[in-house]
Amino acid sequence: MKAPGLALLPCDMEIDNSTISCKHPEATQGRLLLVILCSLGFSAAYILLCLWAGVPFCLASCLDPQPSINSRPTVPGPLRFSGYSSVPDGKPLVRDPCRSCAVVSSSGQMLGSGLGAEIDSAECVLRMNQAPTVGFEADVGGRSTLRVVSHTSVPLLLRNYSHYFQHARDTLYVVWGPGRHMDRALGGRTYRTLLQLTRMYPGLQVYTFTERMMAYCDQVFQDETGKNR
Repeated sequence: MKAPGLALLPCDMEIDNSTISCKHPEATQGRLLLVILCSLGFSAAYILLCLWAGVPFCLASCLDPQPSINSRPTVPGPLRFSGYSSVPDGKPLVRDPCRSCAVVSSSGQMLGSGLGAEIDSAECVLRMNQAPTVGFEADVGGRSTLRVVSHTSVPLLLRNYSHYFQHARDTLYVVWGPGRHMDRALGGRTYRTLLQLTRMYPGLQVYTFTERMMAYCDQVFQDETGKNR
């Protein structure tokens, strides 16, 4: 006779040291089915996440979850920089972005630094105005990918034009200055000099700031220093 409100379920009885345990085969099978269903659910969710986030990302996370410390970031193809205009044809600057850069100061504090080899190991080396390299390679390196030059420094570069414009032919020059010196239509003084250089050295890469880029740089300078050039 069973007590009211209690249901008796069939089970396997085990007696061990006066302890009675009851195993329900149906409960065990139910838990196993639940585990299988959860595994299938997680797998389906992961597949949907891969399709949403992108298959390459998922494959990368599975095949190489620990990226190499020495691996370099990938970069897109050539980019178009509309703020810079080539001399004389006025085309915008188009080039591949750099994966690593060294921006070298013109300060005398570089003397004795011994950073020349590290600077030259960068993919792109940026220098300012007429900062020299010859004789200082151990401290500042010898390569120059890009030189940003003020219109006031152009005459100083011309004093050693054979080095800057003849031997360093792989260097790209970006020259900036006020409109009266850089004006192309009216033939500003600095622009005329740059035009003559490109005729003397065909293939020389010379660009100037566009008016819009120059106005933007002037505004940044004023915001940072409080001075209007």
